[in-house]
Amino acid sequence: MSLCGRILLGLSAAAAATFAIEPVTLAAPQASKSIAVYIEGPNAAAIREDILSFIPETLGVVDDGDFSKALKSAGQKKPVGDALVSKAQRKKALDRIRKAGKAVNAEGVIYGVSRTNRKKKKEVHLVYVDENAGDLAVDDPVPTAGSRDDRKRALEELLGPTLAQIAPPPVEEDKASEGDEGADGEGDGQEKDGEGDDAGGDDRGGKRKPNDIHSALFSVELGLEFVGRWFDYSDPRTNNLRPYGVFGQPALSIAGEVYPLASTDIPVLKDLGITAGYARALGLNSAVGDGDPISTTYQRINLGLRERLSIGDASQLGINAGLRFVTFDIEAPADLARTVPNVSYTLFRVGLDGRFPLGPVALGLGADYLLPLSSGPVYERFKGPSVQGIGAMAGVMIPVATGIEGRVLLEYARFFSSFQPEQGDAYIAGGAIDQYLGLRLAGAYVH
Repeated sequence: MSLCGRILLGLSAAAAATFAIEPVTLAAPQASKSIAVYIEGPNAAAIREDILSFIPETLGVVDDGDFSKALKSAGQKKPVGDALVSKAQRKKALDRIRKAGKAVNAEGVIYGVSRTNRKKKKEVHLVYVDENAGDLAVDDPVPTAGSRDDRKRALEELLGPTLAQIAPPPVEEDKASEGDEGADGEGDGQEKDGEGDDAGGDDRGGKRKPNDIHSALFSVELGLEFVGRWFDYSDPRTNNLRPYGVFGQPALSIAGEVYPLASTDIPVLKDLGITAGYARALGLNSAVGDGDPISTTYQRINLGLRERLSIGDASQLGINAGLRFVTFDIEAPADLARTVPNVSYTLFRVGLDGRFPLGPVALGLGADYLLPLSSGPVYERFKGPSVQGIGAMAGVMIPVATGIEGRVLLEYARFFSSFQPEQGDAYIAGGAIDQYLGLRLAGAYVH
């Protein structure tokens, strides 16, 4: 109990330190004009993020919470819904949206309703509301059923021209100095223009939504895991084959992902990440019956690559491959060491994982194929060992604050083997099953 208490106390301190860290952001130039972007309905947050991704840098965006309060103060207590589409029913709603925009000093308001239309197709109907009460500059639907990239392109095609008209031009800070370069400055000016284009390209590539799992630069997870292992032989023929079982042993785990090129626009590479993870059981002992406890080591190391793919509006698919190292070593004395199921797996791992939103939380699922490159002492006792493995994962991710989520994850791995013993061998069995189960409670930060 004292060990568990120390573990939980340490985790609490680490979590408090993690939550205290805030990402550093660079202050953007103050915009002379601002707009409000407000979306209601299914996947509203993801659609709003897509719109924000192509808004010109010289155009500010009103805080979503501030506009929501202004909208309620203007009299729009409930969602506008399908009334936004009907020109006969939306006048009052448009007046309230216009009033809320003025209250937050917005040049205009991009207002959208995500819905399923009469043809059973998903769309977001968008309007642009400014101080003019005449015809709306934008009043059209955009389909949302395709890929996220398709949706972004459609949104930009619809809203881009209007945003370009109202956005202030960029400030040309070096214009005066360029004018003093004289006759020889023409070539230099062209070179600087080229450099400016390169810089602009980097800026556009860097329009990454902070704390968004779809475009995160990195994520880190710290957890407390309760682990178990069960090892048993099939068709054992000799008396020196011991089964093994343990569950509920606490372990500390840490894992992370880094996407070095996430802030670029390079296809494939911008979503290619490096993954790593480590877990180790603390204070694990084993015993034979009522015998003395024997110090036991259980640890797991993961190293690999992961390509993330956005599917639909907010789901994500991951394709991963790499190495996993699993050690389970019972430090038994010589006479007992010949019977304990010690392993030291070096595994090639390839698999898929997915993250799927379910209301305010997300469901995580995954499956791996585990190919042992080496297996360890217990298999070396038998002739002709053949070992294969599979893995599975399921969990729930619960948002706590911006960039921070709690996770409850269940991971399972199963290794099944067959042997080719001969009469007279010291160890005779048809095969073995080696299973691992981990229940992990973790906190994660996504940047």
